Amino acid sequence: MKLINLLLLFFIPISGVFAQHTITGKVTDHQGKPILGASITVRGAQQRTQSDETGAYSIANVKSSDVLVYSYIGFQTVEKLALDQQTINIQLKIDEVQLSEVVVVGYDVVKKGDLTGSVASVNPDELKETATANFDEALAGRVAGVEVTSSDGTPGGALNIVIRGGNSITGDNTPLYVVDGVPLEEFNPGSLNTRDIKSLDILKDASATAIYGSRGANGVVVITTNSGRSDGKTDIKASTSYWTRYIPTRLEVMGAYEYVKYQEKVAYARDNYVPAYNVDQFHNRWIDAELYRNTQGTNWQDEMFQIGLTNNHTLTLSTGNNKTTLYYSGNFLDQQGTLLTTGFRKINNRLKFTHKLVDNFEIKGQVEYSKLKYDGMQVSGDQWTSVIRNAVTFRPVQPVNWIEDEEELLITDDPSLFDPVTTLNNTMRQQHSDILAGTLGFNYEFLSKFNLDVTGNYRTAITESTLFFKKETNEGSRTNRGINGTISDRRNDILSITGTVRYKDKKGDHDYGFLVGSEAQHNGFETSELRNTNLPTDFFGIDNLGIATTATIAQSMYTENTLLSYFGRANYAYDDKYLATINFRADGSSKFRGKNTWGYFPSFSLAWRVSQEQFLKSVEAITDMKFRAGWGVTGNNRIGNFLGYNLFSVDASSGYVLGENQAFSPGAYQSNLAVPDLRWETTAQTNIGLDLQILKRFDFTMDYYIKDTRDLLLNAEMALSTGFSKAQQNIGAVSNRGFEFTLKSQNIRSRDFRWNTNFNISFNRTKTVQLNSGQQEIKTDPSWDSQFMQTEYQYITRVGQPVGMMYGLVFDGLYQLEDFEFVGGDYILKTGQPSYQTAMRPGMVKFKDINNDGRINELDRTIIGNPHPKHTGGLFNHFRYKSFDLQFLLQWAYDFDILNGNKSSFGNIYIAGRNGLKSLNDIWTPENTDTEIGGVRYGGVGLVTPYGYKLDTRHIDDGSYLKLKTLALGYNLPQSILTKLRMKRCRVSVSAQNLYTWTKYEGYDPDVSVGRYGALTPRLDYSAYPQSVTVSGGIDITF
Repeated sequence: MKLINLLLLFFIPISGVFAQHTITGKVTDHQGKPILGASITVRGAQQRTQSDETGAYSIANVKSSDVLVYSYIGFQTVEKLALDQQTINIQLKIDEVQLSEVVVVGYDVVKKGDLTGSVASVNPDELKETATANFDEALAGRVAGVEVTSSDGTPGGALNIVIRGGNSITGDNTPLYVVDGVPLEEFNPGSLNTRDIKSLDILKDASATAIYGSRGANGVVVITTNSGRSDGKTDIKASTSYWTRYIPTRLEVMGAYEYVKYQEKVAYARDNYVPAYNVDQFHNRWIDAELYRNTQGTNWQDEMFQIGLTNNHTLTLSTGNNKTTLYYSGNFLDQQGTLLTTGFRKINNRLKFTHKLVDNFEIKGQVEYSKLKYDGMQVSGDQWTSVIRNAVTFRPVQPVNWIEDEEELLITDDPSLFDPVTTLNNTMRQQHSDILAGTLGFNYEFLSKFNLDVTGNYRTAITESTLFFKKETNEGSRTNRGINGTISDRRNDILSITGTVRYKDKKGDHDYGFLVGSEAQHNGFETSELRNTNLPTDFFGIDNLGIATTATIAQSMYTENTLLSYFGRANYAYDDKYLATINFRADGSSKFRGKNTWGYFPSFSLAWRVSQEQFLKSVEAITDMKFRAGWGVTGNNRIGNFLGYNLFSVDASSGYVLGENQAFSPGAYQSNLAVPDLRWETTAQTNIGLDLQILKRFDFTMDYYIKDTRDLLLNAEMALSTGFSKAQQNIGAVSNRGFEFTLKSQNIRSRDFRWNTNFNISFNRTKTVQLNSGQQEIKTDPSWDSQFMQTEYQYITRVGQPVGMMYGLVFDGLYQLEDFEFVGGDYILKTGQPSYQTAMRPGMVKFKDINNDGRINELDRTIIGNPHPKHTGGLFNHFRYKSFDLQFLLQWAYDFDILNGNKSSFGNIYIAGRNGLKSLNDIWTPENTDTEIGGVRYGGVGLVTPYGYKLDTRHIDDGSYLKLKTLALGYNLPQSILTKLRMKRCRVSVSAQNLYTWTKYEGYDPDVSVGRYGALTPRLDYSAYPQSVTVSGGIDITF
């Protein structure tokens, strides 16, 4: 018996090792809801299974010594020793790091590894480290194929975001924003606090955006905001930061002595042409120019620019349990502009909640309110009202806030009576916006695999703009409007409701699901404007326009449009190896009529995960490899309402002269010619991509796309018998071809030190394919300097070329003395020298005679600049050592041109009294012939302007730049200190934006574009509000 017991003791451990059994259980999330598709594997073995729709699983042949691994995307992995347990239930917790692997696409969420289209994600934590007023400012250089450019440096100003090149010539190229599932065509980034962003995904190709149909052609930016905690805990977060902003560069202008000497040259040049201003009057005014030789004078740029201070504060509350969650966020930002009297202030509030009435029925909602205030709007670009222009051209011999005698001023012919500082202090430009939005909906799970989601949203944005000119401004004292003010109001209301039904299932190696939905939206838009002039006093400002002696008729307008949509998506995956997605959307819009009321937008995409094939499984270095291919059609409905109909309008001046007395009677007139066949601008896009992961550390993404847009809305010439010279028709076409490359790498990942890199580069080539029948080009004037506006167009869109090319003459030096014969006291141009006016003079600008006809005219103008970069990109690096972290972002655009309007206008001053660029010191003279600056006058004959009001290649600058966009250093307090302070987290940081720019551009900053006509007039720099450098420090605390 003892022998038998001894043998049993010997064999029991062995039998325990080899005994196998089946384990069953249930996998749920942090809220106790079942997880479908959770992976359960035996570590180091082949056993593998997944949970079903109830979260249940069963895995066989498990040994007591085995370790079971439970995992699901977005949740922390859990490991359990099997022992002899028959049942193991697991509740997975959210993994904030892995959540970045979940991508929000149209009306759904998918694992990044299951994507079949081109979608890019931006880490919100990186955006929070930037000292920017709005989140869109921080996107530049972070995503391949997404070009972010600034119009100027106006505080809180809108940016131009273009995804994979512009689709429209005359229409809107900005992407559609979808915030918490609500599509917003009219979206102000200032209404969203950057710290509220939980995820930001950019849908780039048509297979991803087609589900948004007529609004998806320009790409889609999908934003999800933070929600409350569901684990019974509460987080209170407070962050505060202070910024200083400054303008690092100045345009080089003439000082006091240079200015007076130049005015002397202008006086001699104008003596025979403007009797009101002759040489004797010049000497009476200035006495002796030498008195100014050692005088610094007033640099009006220095007087007008300032150090701008900003304070930014955010408070958030996140709490809840497995039934109810609550999130609140409040943000206040006050940004002082780097230009006097300018600034941006905003208040953001967001309250978001969910509540489960029962396990499978949840209600959800949120309310948000933002109040935005802009000071000093519209200071860029406009010829006469731009204070930037006045800062360059105003005379440096005048002190600040000194008002010159009116009669004395008229001698100088300078239109600027008041200096730029006085003008700024006596001009009120403000814009107030109130944005209120509310969302309410529910989510209902039924029949275990179905999900019904319904969301209703109402959003209203009310904007009031005011403009008031006091007496101490040129507008208020030297125009027939006198002291005057304008108030304009704008209101945009959006009401929408969206309903979707989702179904997901898995059987064996087959994963499949579908989504169907419907959406209805109503947009209402109204405006009103009141302007009164010639007020007797400016004491009351904008608040009492009723005292004006001249009142204008108030104007108002209301318009609306509706959109009804049906859409669907089907997904299928076999063995996580072969994946397919099909999307379809039908949009019906009130903007179109008849058969074109409805538009249909299909797409499909396929993916092949090659790394799952047997022939690659042996290559251990390749941990993931997936080919993608997709095609789809999207639309652009951003046009005016009712353009397909005959429209009749009434305004203050419309009417008819009737009867024997020829009395004027107010009446209506036809303002638009009906085009019944008007339809959507349509974009078809093909995308081929590769996702490759090496050693689970290096992630490569490559995409090649072909994007063709047809039925572009352009003004087509009409028969005169219609009563209209032009009408909008679908007649244009453009194409974009491009390649994108992204590398995300974990270079070093040790316990104390980590180094991650994100590199991206994009190439895009755009081409105009078709214009109106028989039309080969569109010439456009960007409306910037009246001298140029009166003589020529500076941009051209030509078939076979990119949209918005710069157009002008080719500089060929200056006319020299040897180009003339001096006959009878006058200079006569020698035979064979081309001319462009009757009286040609030495020192005038010479242009190439392209067609060799001896005359410089329109036929000699050609494309002289390309505003489209050859490539753009960014390089982001993040270093973390223990509690310290450092990150920087380099952003660039290479090989593109800028139309430098500052150079052509401010380097072309011949009007007496105005200052100009320092380059005017290098004007042509018989002793200084090696120059590009034309002479003012030579030999007592004729007036010669330095540049002449003709755009030429001298005005086109290389805009290539490399910018240190972001530099940030942070420190997290150790746990030992946090425990004493009763904090969960405390982080202090310093950062800088736009710290340095490497460029050859001869302006304030190459990131500029103030042309009025979008894609037709890009990269114009004229009197633009300069970009600023921002340095900040802040602290983030979590309780």
